[in-house]
Amino acid sequence: MKNFKNISRIAMIISICFFLPNRVEAQLRKTTVVKQTTVKRGVIRKRPVKVRRVAHVRYRHLPRWGATVRRIGFGYRTIAYRGVGFRFYKGIWYRPSGRRLVVARAPFGVRVKVLPVGYSRFVIGLRPYFYYYGTFYTKVDGTDEYQVVEPPIGAEIDALPDGYKIVEVNGQEYYKLENTYYEAHIDDNENEYYVVVADPTR
Repeated sequence: MKNFKNISRIAMIISICFFLPNRVEAQLRKTTVVKQTTVKRGVIRKRPVKVRRVAHVRYRHLPRWGATVRRIGFGYRTIAYRGVGFRFYKGIWYRPSGRRLVVARAPFGVRVKVLPVGYSRFVIGLRPYFYYYGTFYTKVDGTDEYQVVEPPIGAEIDALPDGYKIVEVNGQEYYKLENTYYEAHIDDNENEYYVVVADPTR
């Protein structure tokens, strides 16, 4: 009888030793708290801001828009358009003025077969555009040519050639190049970019 009681006690002790760690572990699991960190991402596009006067930084090594030069580098192309022999060299357009050349806006409608090195590409609607140094291009359907077009409203670009003006209309500052207005914006990386907008004076 005593042996039976001893066996029962031993069995009970073994059971307690077996189940107690599981219970403790289960309680520990229940009280474990996992902390999650939520990273809030800012809005990439922000409201218009005051201009920083740095729109030309990317093109700072290139001639100023409107500058007059005597000659340009070897390898330029002469492109006749409506009786004017424009020069096209490394993405920059030159208009003859007497014996000199003036850095100028490319005439809308003129075509080239090769886009400048360093151009940027964007899409508005379903139409792709290409941009470099103040000039916008589109691919001519059925050809291997690109045509200079008017700056499309809503286009976002990363730089303007030096020679722009800064104008203020109703308290808002704009960059103005030729007859096109650009609104300055800042992204989350504190980079300024420029959006083509309709003439705010109208």
